[in-house]
Amino acid sequence: MLYKNKSGYHFLLFSVLLSAIGLLFIYSASRYSAEINYGDPFFFVRKQAVALAVGVAFFFAGRFIKPEWLKKAKWIVLFLSVAMLALVFIPGLGMSSYGATRWISFGFVTFQPSEISKFGLMVFLAAYMCEKPPINVKNMIIPVLATCAVCALVISEPNMSITMVIGLSALLLFYAAGLPKKIFVVLLLVVLAGGAVLIFTEPYRIKRLTAFLNPWENPKAEGYQLIQSFYAVGSGGLFGKGLFCSRQKLLFLPFAESDFIFSVIAEETGLLGCAVIMIVFVALIVSGFRTALAAQNRFEMLLSAGLTAVIGFQTLINVAVVTGCIPPTGVPLPFVSAGGSSLISFLFVSGVLSGLSAGTKNDVVS
Repeated sequence: MLYKNKSGYHFLLFSVLLSAIGLLFIYSASRYSAEINYGDPFFFVRKQAVALAVGVAFFFAGRFIKPEWLKKAKWIVLFLSVAMLALVFIPGLGMSSYGATRWISFGFVTFQPSEISKFGLMVFLAAYMCEKPPINVKNMIIPVLATCAVCALVISEPNMSITMVIGLSALLLFYAAGLPKKIFVVLLLVVLAGGAVLIFTEPYRIKRLTAFLNPWENPKAEGYQLIQSFYAVGSGGLFGKGLFCSRQKLLFLPFAESDFIFSVIAEETGLLGCAVIMIVFVALIVSGFRTALAAQNRFEMLLSAGLTAVIGFQTLINVAVVTGCIPPTGVPLPFVSAGGSSLISFLFVSGVLSGLSAGTKNDVVS
């Protein structure tokens, strides 16, 4: 089948559609809690709407960035990615919430560096490996060290979910760059072993694992959030309870407007509504990988694959957590969950993919 190059604006369509759906369900999921906590039912949705407007501007900025600029600036991008992650640990700049220090606050604005750095790492890896393909261990030293540095800073926040997204995306990019299968298997085993070590060296992660295996063992503590998500997803049925009719959002389900917004969507729109949203995600992700297949050069291929991998893995992990397929870990659903820095960064990346798509070959076997 031939991949026909178009304008690349289908990325804008998919991204804005998901963002608009996000606005709707952020309002539905948060209006009750926002009214109680902030005296304004539109508190979260108003902030998200501003981020969407800024994000659309960033989409067009990303669309018109020339790939060669990113390639030439790979070391600067990596340095900034690492530096921003390190800034969260500086007293007065780093902001903590629920035991995690993941945000930088400048008073008038707050953002989460990991939302930017995970994409910055993909830019560096794509640029480095297009010049030095990972055909041997020597060529893998710098990419692996860069990935480890970013992952180490993110897990120190702590933020296991984004660490997983970064690690899986980097592995996929290594494979796409031509990493020999034997070395890939070794790296995969190392990553799996490292993940196990991270889980069993932190008591709170062990509790999350236990809650995943049997949430009803401690339904008022570690198992509470997952059980509430089960109630929301299960009660939605085929067609849902109806828009704005979720019960779990009434202070039962924690983080209903952010990490667990998919639970509210499932409760209000049912399996049918969830399927529609997932179809849009699949269309966006497939478009990203098709852009990689149709790329004009090796760097653009790897860049498209890496950026798309982050979107795909983060979507997969969020839905897997909400539905109880993997242990609970906080990660926003791309474009949909409340969070300004997340939305803006994903829209910017969607713009980069749009520009790459517009510059692909007109006819490429896909």
